[in-house]
Amino acid sequence: MFEKLLPHRQQQQGGLKRRQEESHPLARFRRDFDELWDRFLEEGATGLGFPGDQSLIGGQVEWDDQENEYLVRAELPGFEPDEIDVKLAGNVLTMTAEHREEQKEGDNGYRRYGRFYESFTLPQNVREEEIDARYHNGVLELRLPKSESSQAKRISVKAE
Repeated sequence: MFEKLLPHRQQQQGGLKRRQEESHPLARFRRDFDELWDRFLEEGATGLGFPGDQSLIGGQVEWDDQENEYLVRAELPGFEPDEIDVKLAGNVLTMTAEHREEQKEGDNGYRRYGRFYESFTLPQNVREEEIDARYHNGVLELRLPKSESSQAKRISVKAE
């Protein structure tokens, strides 16, 4: 009965039927929606708060290999410093943040939930006892100092 309203479920009956289906507004909408959903699943659910996703809010993490240290920046807008947890277990550094907010006004209200998770293995040349973490204006910044032996040394080039 409803098959006429769902062109993507109709059986293909020759080339003419297929062309009609592709030009049908619901078929185009369905195709566009499917493509959007596929891109969403491939690129990650940033900003939506699905449990288990590693890049839920913000999630933009950048590594910068500087001369004396590694600099890691994670964009975490909307979090408070006490909602962010940075842990080091062995050589695995884990950054997590979780925010829950609920407000009720009479019959209306809202809930907001955000979660961020990122974990990575540190290079062997990091001085773990000197790692520094700071949070300012929605950006978590980690400074991972390199050991003296691993820092680049400049070698002078002599002309002949």
